Amino acid sequence: MKATILNIGDELLIGQVTNTNAARMSQMLIAVGIDVCGTYVIGDNAHDIRTYLQHCLDRSDVVLITGGLGPTKDDITKKTLCEFFGSELYENPEALANVRRIFESRGYELTPINRQQSWVPRCCTMINNVLGTAPCMWFEHQGKVIVSLPGVPFEMVNLMETEIVPRLQQHFLTDQIINKNILVQGIGESFLSDMIESWELALPSTIRLAYLPQAGMVKLRLTARGGHDDHNLLQAQIDQAVRDLYPIAGQYIVGEDMENLPELVAYTMKRYGKTLATAESCTGGQLAQQLTAMAGASEYFRGGIVAYSNEVKECALGVNHQTLLDHGAVSEQTVREMAEGVRQRLGADYAVATTGIAGPGGGTAQKPVGTVWIGIASQHRTVAKLMKFGDRRAQTIDRTCFTVWSELIKLVKEECHE
Repeated sequence: MKATILNIGDELLIGQVTNTNAARMSQMLIAVGIDVCGTYVIGDNAHDIRTYLQHCLDRSDVVLITGGLGPTKDDITKKTLCEFFGSELYENPEALANVRRIFESRGYELTPINRQQSWVPRCCTMINNVLGTAPCMWFEHQGKVIVSLPGVPFEMVNLMETEIVPRLQQHFLTDQIINKNILVQGIGESFLSDMIESWELALPSTIRLAYLPQAGMVKLRLTARGGHDDHNLLQAQIDQAVRDLYPIAGQYIVGEDMENLPELVAYTMKRYGKTLATAESCTGGQLAQQLTAMAGASEYFRGGIVAYSNEVKECALGVNHQTLLDHGAVSEQTVREMAEGVRQRLGADYAVATTGIAGPGGGTAQKPVGTVWIGIASQHRTVAKLMKFGDRRAQTIDRTCFTVWSELIKLVKEECHE
């Protein structure tokens, strides 16, 4: 099973809108055993749409199209698909009812131009878009499937999850796929590869290993793939591979079955019933943002304070003025007091703190750009760690966040006697 993705829109070509749809669609397809053999971005041009659609059909079983389904003259995807399949547009009653429902719920009058949203090619199967007015269209052509979806990301994702992916699985009886993520921190990708080389070479032929490095972390993704009825066999092979990995690299494994460290933090805090607070200087609120970007953060996250200036460190976190005078804002003593202060003030079981020189300026010979102190405080102790992350600001901030989460997870597990 192979698929291609065709994202349509002049706004994508000129960089006015970032094309997030291709990545999200690829992830959902690959997760169910459909390989993505190409992604294309083209403008709202009928000739290009026809040319690229034919190219995609020549090399894949499924073509997923996004964009160009609006009611304005520049949105030409529906009309072009009609021409490609030798069909004609008609007003679909179910699509019209959906458009009317959405307009009435928003208190808008349904105008003739918006009514055109309910027009679809006669040769397609119309799939209602409950989150928007542009319907989804499913075509079957010479044994292949073409699906035209709205380009609005949240509408596309909902349709893919609830309608398109399940229909594709049923239509093609796709392969069985099992993915397993293992989060590794504290060792570089090349060193990790050398360490686990013999283990990797011994993996069954049904399992593929991917190294997915991020700033300060490597995610190992094991993907087992087999026939439609091979789930139990593949799961057993994955489980055995993970068991075999721990004696080799267990000291660097910080979690499983998560996409990233913030997810693992959320899982860990909820599992042990602990609460968390953040005090941030050089990370500027990124730690708190990563937590609150996930649903359910209120179960464990008490809050955070971005204390960028020394005055705020003193008044909001209780950092001693003399500590700042004697040791400076970027120091072990300051980060300890930041972590302890925010934990006490916000009534959390655990707190994390960051202070550093993210750059590009502000460094000294004693404290060069990239110097970062992180602190983690619990009811029983406070630990601090000095890091040197180099002179790239964004990379320093990302690495700081990853290190904070990794050290926090280790401390929580240690104190909860895992």
